[in-house]
Amino acid sequence: MPDQSQDAPITPQITTAAANLPEFGAGFERVGSVRVPELRNVPVTARVQAVIDHPAFQRLRRVRQLGPTHLVYPGAVHTRFEHSLGVYSCVRMYVSALLQNETFAQSATEEDLMSVLAAGLLHDIGHYPFAHSLEALHLKGRDTPRHEDVGGRIIRGEIESLRGDRPIGEILRTDWRVDPERVIRLCTGRLGDDPSPIDRILRSVVSGSIDADKMDYLERDSHHMGVPYGRNYDRGRLLASLTLNHDDDGVAIVSKGKVPAEMFIFSRYTMFSEAYWHHTVRSASAMVESALAAFHSRGIYDADEFLSVLLRYDDDRLLEWLRDQTPQGSATRYLTEGMTGNRRRLYKRVATFSRVYSEEHKQKAYEAIYNMDAPALYSLIDRLRARFSSLVGRSLHPADIIIDTPPRDKDKLETIEVVYPGASGQQYYQLHELSRVVAGIQDDFIMVVKKIRVFVEPQLAAELAAHEGVGEMLLEEILRK
Repeated sequence: MPDQSQDAPITPQITTAAANLPEFGAGFERVGSVRVPELRNVPVTARVQAVIDHPAFQRLRRVRQLGPTHLVYPGAVHTRFEHSLGVYSCVRMYVSALLQNETFAQSATEEDLMSVLAAGLLHDIGHYPFAHSLEALHLKGRDTPRHEDVGGRIIRGEIESLRGDRPIGEILRTDWRVDPERVIRLCTGRLGDDPSPIDRILRSVVSGSIDADKMDYLERDSHHMGVPYGRNYDRGRLLASLTLNHDDDGVAIVSKGKVPAEMFIFSRYTMFSEAYWHHTVRSASAMVESALAAFHSRGIYDADEFLSVLLRYDDDRLLEWLRDQTPQGSATRYLTEGMTGNRRRLYKRVATFSRVYSEEHKQKAYEAIYNMDAPALYSLIDRLRARFSSLVGRSLHPADIIIDTPPRDKDKLETIEVVYPGASGQQYYQLHELSRVVAGIQDDFIMVVKKIRVFVEPQLAAELAAHEGVGEMLLEEILRK
């Protein structure tokens, strides 16, 4: 369990820009606090309250943090609203810890500190239902919205329905006294051609190998899913070890934080392995992604029209809307009917492929699927459908088979600089250079966790189970030239 005592801000020992900011405990301007799981009080000032109460932020109450995961883990119905408050709280803790570093304390201004607090609070303001499924389509070449870009438009007030009495950007400019465009850059990571060292530091607080976003979602998702994996690290000691890297442009840890950092990275690995990419969770996610891909391919709505729908509905209503917008028998309707109308008919896996298999033909099958573009993958599904149809003696729906390939944006090595202050020799190392655990996690993530699965409609799965040789049939079709 994390050390909950660390929820209180660390009192800076150095005179800093935070000394005059009520968000860090100065003065008496605090309005109150919001309690979020798990046992965390998030202090709120008037200007923070102004953002939280904005219609664009309140919308996040209707967006689930983990999409269809609640169909597998019933408690996973928490929202982006709750997570955003949690990240804001974690950014406060990160900044308070970094203010113990003299270089950061002397260089960071009030505007810097308020900008990173705003980025933590608003980093997911552009999220919409099933955003990760649509963004998976974006990575596969589809023109679908990225939540970071949507967030920038919302902050600027470019989406009329979410402007409120005044745009969030105006609240940031007048009440927070920060540049909204800078906050957007910190949220998106697009810092420009020559970003300042302080902006690189602030960005690493919000998004890095060990950041405030991950610190919140690992604990929060673990709590709501009812699993222990995301809480098995020493949060208090990790925060107490934060410092700046060799170039003074990013978050690092002093040597006493090595083990907590290893545990943090391992916690993220196990959450992906055992929870986020659990085979049934991946089945539900693959069904949603396939339904959205089929709907998107119909070209009924342009990008702005579809975005307005995404920002209007919650998760359940969006699935119902997708179902009702498509004709009977369409792939979108066929798939969404299994997750709407009080139904839960998730597809079943009939095969799993991994790079860890020792058999050469299985390794070749994995690489063949992993490197397929969309037309090649659809061609393979067509061939499998013909073979399965012959095997079970009936025609199959085009959406009866889904091949789920893992996202290709999760291969980045998770590491952080470890600082040995006062050492007579080398003082700076990358964590993976010092830790076989961290170095091995990356290999295991690619080799073991990133599985390819073949899912089929439940009735088809039951029929195929009565036949031998389905696995060999799959391999034959995959490897066929």
